[in-house]
Parts: sequence; structure tokens; C-alpha cells
Amino acid sequence: MPINPLHNEKELLSRIAGGDGAAFEQLFDYYWQGIYEVAFTLTKSREIARDMVQEIFLKLWLVREELPHKDNFTGFLFIVARNHIYDELRKKLNEQPFATHLQTWFTESPLGADQRLLYQESQTLVHKAIAQLPEQQRQVYLLTRESGWTQDEIAQHLQVSKNTVKTHMSRALTAIREYLLTHAQGILLIMTLLEIWQ
Repeated sequence: MPINPLHNEKELLSRIAGGDGAAFEQLFDYYWQGIYEVAFTLTKSREIARDMVQEIFLKLWLVREELPHKDNFTGFLFIVARNHIYDELRKKLNEQPFATHLQTWFTESPLGADQRLLYQESQTLVHKAIAQLPEQQRQVYLLTRESGWTQDEIAQHLQVSKNTVKTHMSRALTAIREYLLTHAQGILLIMTLLEIWQ
């Protein structure tokens, strides 16, 4: 954390717009810890969190000439950081090693009261997402995820083709993800996406 408050932000932003690397380093030193803590809270990975911080500040450097014109630079920075972190998380949740890492962390870490509440909220939100699916999509999803049926078994049970089962499952997952992305944030979003990923 910075020792002194950043009282000269406007001056720094003007210098950065002109390509002053030392001024940019001051800005980085002041803000990086707060962004890192958010990234680490959501990823549970120090390496990924550090990479995210570097990428966020690279984005700032690339638009440095616009920075002095931001009325609320802090608000702008944290919107850029939030969007970048969420975008990267959405990509990484499709990578098995990262998703497994998060699942292990949530499974093996002792659940405190806050985490238990989050877990309950994630369960409720996923059930709401499933409930809003069209009937056949919901049936296919539940038979696959909760009953453990194969696609062939579901196709025979519903008297449809295997390709139809695949299509219903794909659409169900897309609809559930979209619902969760619009109804959850932060760790709750990660927990709900992990639940449907497995």
C-alpha cells in the first residue's frame, strides 16, 4: 500500500500522457495492490493475479493520452480492472487446469460462515437458472448432471436423436451461463460457473 496519498494525480496523468515512464511507475505503485487483491480473491492464484495486474496497467499505458481527460480516474481504472478480470475469468473457466484449481480451493478450504452463505446462494442461483430453461433443455440438463444418464440413454428416454440431445445440452449450458453472468458477481459468479462447468 502507498505510504503517502496520491495528491498529484492530475499532474501524474498529464506526465504519463506525454510518455513519462517514471510518472506511470508512481501510478502503478499506488494502485497495483488494490487491483491485485481483487484479482487474487477471484482467482485464488498469485501468478494469475499478478499477470492480470500487469495486463490492466498495459491497457492503461496504451490509452495514456486519454487519461488526463478522465474526470474520475479511480472509477475509470477500477472499471477497466473489473472488466479485464471478469473477461479473463470467463476464458479461464473453460480451461480445465484453472477450473480444477478453483474447485479444489473451494472444496478443500474450510468453509467459514460467509463462504457457507455464498455456497447456499450459488446453489439457489443455479437452480433458478435451470428453472428458466425450456422443458426439454431442462430435462436433458438434469438427466445429464443430476442423474448421470448418457446421451444415448436420454435420447432413448425422450425419443429424440442423440444430436438433438447434444443441441439441447449445449443451449441449456449457454442459457444458464448467460443467466448467471447477469445475476451474479465476484466470487458468487465464479462459484456458480464452476458448478455448471463440472
